Amino acid sequence: MSRGRTPIKDTYSTHDVARICCVTPTTVIRWIEDGLIPAFKTVGGHRRVRREDLERVCQERGIPFTVPTGSEVGRILVIDDEPVVLDLVRDVVKELSHQFDVEVARDAFDAGRSVALFRPQLIFLDLMMPGVDGFEVCTRLKRDPATTHTEIIAITGYYTEANMERILAAGAGACLKKPLDVVDVRRRVLEAFNLREDVRHSPADPDQLGRERETARVLLVTQNADFRARVKEELGQGSPTVEIMTAQTGADALLVAQSAPPRYVILSLAVPDLKTSEVIQKLAASSQPPHIIAVHDAPTEEIRISARSAGARMCLPTAAVAGSVRDLLGLT
Repeated sequence: MSRGRTPIKDTYSTHDVARICCVTPTTVIRWIEDGLIPAFKTVGGHRRVRREDLERVCQERGIPFTVPTGSEVGRILVIDDEPVVLDLVRDVVKELSHQFDVEVARDAFDAGRSVALFRPQLIFLDLMMPGVDGFEVCTRLKRDPATTHTEIIAITGYYTEANMERILAAGAGACLKKPLDVVDVRRRVLEAFNLREDVRHSPADPDQLGRERETARVLLVTQNADFRARVKEELGQGSPTVEIMTAQTGADALLVAQSAPPRYVILSLAVPDLKTSEVIQKLAASSQPPHIIAVHDAPTEEIRISARSAGARMCLPTAAVAGSVRDLLGLT
């Protein structure tokens, strides 16, 4: 063997095949179940594809056979000119235990180049943005043998039944409304990549998870009475039972957290006396740091970067949080 060369593998996992063929692992599993790719199962029940079978399938489909290297990283392309959409997708996949690379294309040229060079496995496609006809893009991708099996999730701020039917007929797997629902985006990513893992902060031990859920304590920091009422109502329903604490200033939030350390914090960046980095940094620096979700009515890129750098796991639009609180916190 030549020094410095990666050993040639004889078999590949469904994630390996997915990266080579520019599709999602779920698509590969469908191919295997439909008999399009011969495969076998290991003693542990994992599907494996032999190299010669994979090379033959790639040749038949005109797919370049590029041996994957490094850790298994999913590739997601967001074709949208709104930074908030890219940030939301990034925040969602950041919380999953699988690793992802996320790129964005803001116009037709970037979209074509990214599809060719980045070879995404999953694409979030805005139907209507300047210079890009999402319906036509989807149609072309599905007609191209190299991308016909690439998973496409359409997104639009102009949702109608007619548009949904039209984009599904063009080959998209689903059509999501704007503003995007965090739970919907997470579910689509999990399904596309055949993932069963929960978010990163969820404990692996079921007994530990049960204990944590029994004593879940949430600190809600906001002066928005309507938002506070909606979040409290959501957390008050269902199980596990949640202890809700509230604060209306950054100083009060630190005092409450010191006396009764929360497991979760939902913190509005619009609190007047809030010095975002200081408060979030202090909360995140505690001996048992809470899961912090920062919210803002219209978060800019600068606001998001600042909040995440300080220790918030996510910085989401307020509208994306209300209605999905328990799911975001993993309290379902």
